[in-house]
Amino acid sequence: MTATQKPQPQPTIKGAPRRYPIPLQLYYKATSKHGMVLGFGQATMISSQEIVFAADGGLEPGMEAQIALAWPSFLDGRIPLQLVLDAIITDSRDGVAEARILAYDFRIRP
Repeated sequence: MTATQKPQPQPTIKGAPRRYPIPLQLYYKATSKHGMVLGFGQATMISSQEIVFAADGGLEPGMEAQIALAWPSFLDGRIPLQLVLDAIITDSRDGVAEARILAYDFRIRP
């Protein structure tokens, strides 16, 4: 995809949010009754309400997660940003996880 091309939304059922194929590197940490799970992955689809991403593993439905995506735009053209999502894992199988986005925040990347 070139800088002038916009990602094309994926077809969805009426009333569902549109998913956009935006491949961004990400880091996640999730908690469950058994402890914390940390990992890296890559987003494959994202909408205003959910994210689908390739994950290292260890994620299970119901886990609370914080997902930090390396955002491609820069603040003031020079300061790297990350999009941080608070989410609930809704599905995870074969190295692909889905999560419902509860809240989001843009932060300066460390």
